[in-house]
Amino acid sequence: MPEILRPSFNTKELYGPQRTLARRAAVAGFGFWTGKDVLLEFLPAPENFGIRFLRTGLDQDPVPALLEYRAEKPHQSSLKAGPQRFDMVEHVLAALSGMRIDNCLVRIDGEEMPGIDGSARVFAEAIREAGAVGQNEPKRIRVLREPVRLEWDWGWIEALPSEKGEVSYRYELDYTNFESPSSALRKESFEILFPADPAAAVPLFEKEVAPARTFLTIAEARKLLELGLCTRVTPKDVVVFDADGPVENTLRFSDECSRHKALDMMGDFSMGGALILARFRAHCTGHVQNAELLKAILGKTGPA
Repeated sequence: MPEILRPSFNTKELYGPQRTLARRAAVAGFGFWTGKDVLLEFLPAPENFGIRFLRTGLDQDPVPALLEYRAEKPHQSSLKAGPQRFDMVEHVLAALSGMRIDNCLVRIDGEEMPGIDGSARVFAEAIREAGAVGQNEPKRIRVLREPVRLEWDWGWIEALPSEKGEVSYRYELDYTNFESPSSALRKESFEILFPADPAAAVPLFEKEVAPARTFLTIAEARKLLELGLCTRVTPKDVVVFDADGPVENTLRFSDECSRHKALDMMGDFSMGGALILARFRAHCTGHVQNAELLKAILGKTGPA
């Protein structure tokens, strides 16, 4: 029988009120997949609004960043409702989660989020410069009370109860049994624990997770170009590995790849509509597996 957690912590005292931006923030760039220029805006929103996306100039309701609106698309996380579609949202969502923003309207004049450098750093910087303000409602929290684990032939992903009300992420990357062009892209892991207090958690996210960039092999990069995708992206924009390591680039962290996977987890799990108090661990998984785990744990979590 799975262990049942009976929380001994007070989430309202630990996490405090919901937060939104003090003012508008904007990030301009181009989408990695399409190459199209886009302008993204982070706008303040009222209590219990959550995170929602809206296309500029469309007379439509904004689309909530929730699992039920997730759309399947390879190698990324997307949202869709009616005529509106939003691609590569995971880094934007990770930035909002890591910066402890609960309510925000994300408005964009295109379909794909700006890729920037394949990390969440610029989004986090824009949010920090705009500032955050506390609101009148308590932060929305869900507490995982028993372990959840999913397994595949090549890996596994799980969520474990959080004994003290903190949230942690661990990612194990292992290319040992897969074709890898470089010894620099073989086996590594990264783990981080975020305290409840935003004053401590936000700087930790900005320093240790937000700068970690998207990575791929030189073979994967060539295949995308053959398909007519990512034609505007260069090895200086993301981390591309060949036999000698990163091409025309240097790693920001020795374990940058596993850090980026943790970043993706943060963005994907935020689609639960609340901060899930759990210890997340994964081995050789991606966006699809993150979504499957989130679907499984939503049925095993409850309000704080």
